[in-house]
Amino acid sequence: MSTALLAAALQHTGVPDLPGTGIAEVDAARAAARALLARRPTLTDVHAEAWRYTSLRALEAQNLPLALPPAARITPDLPPASGLRLVFIDGHYAPHASLTRNLPAGVTLKPLVDVSAAEWRTHAALLRLPLADADALAALNLAFASAGVLFAVPAGVVIETPIEMVYLGATNIPGAWHARSCIMLGEAARATVIERSIGAGAGLATLYADVALAANARLDLVQLQEAGAALSLLRSSVIDLHARATLRLHAIDLGAALTHHALSVRLLGAHAQVELRHVVALDRRQHADLQLDLLHAVGDTRCDVRCRAVAGGRARAVLQGAIRIAEGADGSDAALDTHNLLLSEQAEIDARPVMEIYADEVRAAHGASVGQLDAMMLFYLRARGIPMAEARALLTAAHCRTVLGDIAHVDVRAAALQALDARIQSLR
Repeated sequence: MSTALLAAALQHTGVPDLPGTGIAEVDAARAAARALLARRPTLTDVHAEAWRYTSLRALEAQNLPLALPPAARITPDLPPASGLRLVFIDGHYAPHASLTRNLPAGVTLKPLVDVSAAEWRTHAALLRLPLADADALAALNLAFASAGVLFAVPAGVVIETPIEMVYLGATNIPGAWHARSCIMLGEAARATVIERSIGAGAGLATLYADVALAANARLDLVQLQEAGAALSLLRSSVIDLHARATLRLHAIDLGAALTHHALSVRLLGAHAQVELRHVVALDRRQHADLQLDLLHAVGDTRCDVRCRAVAGGRARAVLQGAIRIAEGADGSDAALDTHNLLLSEQAEIDARPVMEIYADEVRAAHGASVGQLDAMMLFYLRARGIPMAEARALLTAAHCRTVLGDIAHVDVRAAALQALDARIQSLR
């Protein structure tokens, strides 16, 4: 092993607050993950296409210890919860700031520190190991996760209020923390989940999510990222949809120094459908990278992917979206488009939508554009007395808002739009 980051992590195998320690299956899975890390010289394969535009060399060279729990009780400045809420501070569960009362019958909503041995064994996704030839990020997360959520909804249960998972950075001392979550909806179940990354924070955070939607289930998932400017946030999501299941995912990246999201969605049952909306707003030297792998494994499935990015300063956004329609998946309907704005001459946006089609009788369309704000529209607004900065902000906000207006929950939509507007006002 050659990186300071991995070496520092492997020195902390005895950290006492790793959830599940002492359970044979958990200890074995973590040991296997550490063994995989020990065999890998770097976190990623620098020759892999997924890492063509994003380098972790500077991050790997840092000697980042695992983040410790806050020394004092911290009460986050959060808006009142409209539903249930779990809060994690510097990668550690904060029960005093969480709200988990009045759960519907049969619903499981627990931080990993409260997951029983039987639940660890039942929900194998919590211990899913990466493939041996994959990069080491998922193994790093599994080996050292100190936070995360088990959320399971039984068949037929509809949860009306949102479930909020908040990851708060409270210290500027560089460190590393890791969280993994498992979200499972039974047949015809329905829920809304909000993942928020906020606060300060410095160093590295990894988030791994395993999501499974049974037949006829529906999940509305909003990922709002406003992490600290000195944090690198590396996220992996694996989402499976079975027959007639529906996923509506809104991912909004506004903060952090570097973000990388490897998003894998698999449509495994007929009439499953996914709607993905992704918004990125960057400036200074921020870097955001979305790697989408969306598979139509069977026919009569549908996906609709729309991405919007704006970049100012010397920021860089990467949008690599691959949609694959497998052999025999006739009747699939796939659409992917990404439209992006450069707000400065030094900013860069790399948009690479890809379609791989191995079936007949499908509908598939993709497109990409990168440009600047419309000069005629700017002139029109200026001619009506609107200052240049305000005119630019109005047009930029309108560009991004087109893919956020369909967030189903009113309060969640309002919070997302408010965060977006505030970020756009600060772009240069």
